[in-house]
Amino acid sequence: MRFPSFLRRSGSIGDRFRHVGILVLGLLVLAILVHAESVLTTSGAFEKSMRYDIAMSGLNGRVDAITARERLSRYAASGKVEDAEEAWLFYNILASRVDTWSSGAFGAFVAAAPSRKDALDHLDGLVQGIESDYAALPDKAALTRIDTVLAEAVRVIDRIGGEALMSNLVEAQEIRQALFQRQRLQNVLVELLIAFGAILLVFMSMQARSLKRARSSAETAAREFEFAARHDPLTKLPNRLAFHDALEAALGEDPAGRRGRLTVLALDLDGFKAVNDILGHASGDDLLRSVAERLRRIVAAWGGGALVSRLGGDEFTVLVGVTDGEREAQARARQLIEGLHEAHALSGGNVVVNATIGVALVREGESGSSLLQNADLALSHAKATGKGRVQLYNGSMRADATRRRLIEDGIEGALENGDIAAHYQPQVDMETGRIVGLEALARWRHSQLGWIAPSEFIPIAEASGHIIDIGERILQTACRDAVALPLDVPVAVNLSVAQLARDDLVDTVAAVLKRSRLPASRLKLEVTESVVMKDTTRAIATLSRLKALGVAISLDDFGTGYSALSYLRSFDWDELKIDRSFVQSLESDRHSLSIVTSILELAGRLDIAVTVEGVETRQQVDLLTEAGCRIAQGFLFGAPMPVGDLPALMLRGFASREAATAVVRPASPLSPVRGAV
Repeated sequence: MRFPSFLRRSGSIGDRFRHVGILVLGLLVLAILVHAESVLTTSGAFEKSMRYDIAMSGLNGRVDAITARERLSRYAASGKVEDAEEAWLFYNILASRVDTWSSGAFGAFVAAAPSRKDALDHLDGLVQGIESDYAALPDKAALTRIDTVLAEAVRVIDRIGGEALMSNLVEAQEIRQALFQRQRLQNVLVELLIAFGAILLVFMSMQARSLKRARSSAETAAREFEFAARHDPLTKLPNRLAFHDALEAALGEDPAGRRGRLTVLALDLDGFKAVNDILGHASGDDLLRSVAERLRRIVAAWGGGALVSRLGGDEFTVLVGVTDGEREAQARARQLIEGLHEAHALSGGNVVVNATIGVALVREGESGSSLLQNADLALSHAKATGKGRVQLYNGSMRADATRRRLIEDGIEGALENGDIAAHYQPQVDMETGRIVGLEALARWRHSQLGWIAPSEFIPIAEASGHIIDIGERILQTACRDAVALPLDVPVAVNLSVAQLARDDLVDTVAAVLKRSRLPASRLKLEVTESVVMKDTTRAIATLSRLKALGVAISLDDFGTGYSALSYLRSFDWDELKIDRSFVQSLESDRHSLSIVTSILELAGRLDIAVTVEGVETRQQVDLLTEAGCRIAQGFLFGAPMPVGDLPALMLRGFASREAATAVVRPASPLSPVRGAV
């Protein structure tokens, strides 16, 4: 063995081995330090390779944009409120995604290149620019603009995401190279450490512990990912997927219901939107977390594997088994309502909320999705008939839902086939019996359901967006029919909220008048106070432009709104129509006659014509005439009738008040409910 020169110069063998030991110890320490640094670097590279990278952000952004576009297409096809809410939800998800791209690792990646920064700014402008178009839905132009912008957003996201992917590929290659180099160095060091025996075993033990920590971290991350996939991120409750799995599992384990009849409670908060609007979304989130904790605590006390979940928004579901059938299920639901009604302490203040619950108990052979749908139907029925209550599901609700879908799906075809048509109710001068006007009302004879009352199909048309098509069809038909009638009587057409909100309403009315050649002075457009209240400033501006065309504007159902007198001051109305509710109680309630008389006096001073609706008896005619009213409509003078029945009635006229009250109503398949269009 040849020793270094400085060792050869030592005085004794002991000194030589001592120096060798020091050298070996130094080499060992150096090897340990180098190996430790290599382990740390490798661990860092490993953790870096396992991170949620920017390419995944780009991919998620593309998924969000495509989903937003798909939900918009679904809404455009169905027109349903649920689809509109989902379209709006996924738009907000996309907007949030684009907003987060300006920060964090992805923000640094974008800021590294001016072209990417410009592309992201362009994308943000596109997404923010269509927010107002969502508010204008179901406007077709808005739908087109939103779809075009979302398509462009996908293109821009693809560009940024592609660059992000390439960046990640380069980074991954660098990581692999670093790992390779470090691994090679580690192999050399391990071979050296093996020679040192016990020291190597100690080092391997340390390395084993490091790997164990890495494995534990990976397992923890996997559990977190699994939890996130099956739980709501805000409330930490099981989400829709987890609830469906639990429901199907419960049905599979006990199909005969021996452990207790399986029950689903579908819960919706009353007034949650108001909390968001008034206190802000942060308070809304606080409220949802508080509600979730209350529900979790109440349901946990029930035991028996009861489960509470959040499906989305302010919708929660509870799965529970009951032994006492409907009575116990209702008691459980009321317990939830009472528990949630206690004040919730939020950042914006204390809030008290009510809840509405739909209850469905499993029936033999029923699937989980059907059971949940039954609970949703019961919830919808409860919300339609009065919030803050518990509603048990019954078979008629599904029949009602089926009928509603049949009506909604049939509106478009009914318009094409002429099944939805204009019927006309005469407006009569009660002193002379002469017909002085007509009101056009929508009537529908369904090929399967027969006559459908307007009080049923008009709300469905409003919810689905078809009310605009119906309104335009009735307007076109009324103007065309009025030109062909033997007397120059004006025709009145109702305007819906959706029509009055459209920017092209004035142009549409002008075009219809031009095509039909009906003088504008013979067209009267009627709006209710509730229509004007939706956006008073915009509504008054639109009505002023319509009035400038020469058409008359009538305020319908006068006296039933919240601020009727303020509307008289803000617009020059041509006519007030006194609501039928006052007329129906004329003979039994002296206050109704006083109100009618006051309206007549007020209208007279403001030089506004008055028409009374809902006249059905001779005594009502006498009271109204004595009060100073002349123009009326109602079933006493004629039910809404097809245009073909009008000429004979109009030519015959009414020779006197006695003749007027002796008119026989035309046969009508509908109950005496006036249409909204």
